[in-house]
Amino acid sequence: MRARFLKEQGGFTLPEMMVTIMVMIVIFFALYSIFDMSIRVYSFGNDKVEAVESARIGLEKMEREIRAAYPVNGANATPRYRFFSANGSVSSPPAQFPTANQITFGNELGSPGDGTITCPTGGTCEYITYKLTAPNSASACTAAPCTLRRVNAASSSGAGDPVVESVALNGLTFTYLLANGTTTATTDNGTAATDIEVVRIQLRVDVDGRTQTLSTEVDLRN
Repeated sequence: MRARFLKEQGGFTLPEMMVTIMVMIVIFFALYSIFDMSIRVYSFGNDKVEAVESARIGLEKMEREIRAAYPVNGANATPRYRFFSANGSVSSPPAQFPTANQITFGNELGSPGDGTITCPTGGTCEYITYKLTAPNSASACTAAPCTLRRVNAASSSGAGDPVVESVALNGLTFTYLLANGTTTATTDNGTAATDIEVVRIQLRVDVDGRTQTLSTEVDLRN
């Protein structure tokens, strides 16, 4: 019995151990690949959702402020201006129309019909500009990702405050519509037929090469 008991204590051979170790290594690598892929998918989805939500918040902020933009009449009460050139003027309404990828307007620039922009006593005019810049600077964006910034100053050349990150190159566009729905490339001139009534905003965010486009149309209140 003793000899028989000792004979059955033979254990695993070296080849069996090697085969077992190799199988375990293959299984561990397969599990790691699945775990790594899950982390990557979650991270990408989370970044995309965050970028889209940030873009939606920025779009809503622009929509609220542009809707409240109030026109200021020029000399002889015409033309009237609601949207200005890139750099505002404190003496009279700027005559240039904004570009398709940048907008400047104001809500406290004087009384309609007075022919001038009047700043509040002891303060500055409330010029607001939305534009795209390079990340962490006021320079124009030439490569994605870009940053949507809000500049609250008479000159739009400042850096302002970042509103939305991860914006695609040329991902901010403004389209100006008349009351009949046709687009226009000129400023208001004081007549109902040619006054800008709607501003269409389009914002594209780019997350790891995948683009998401958000758009809205703003009915001007004033």
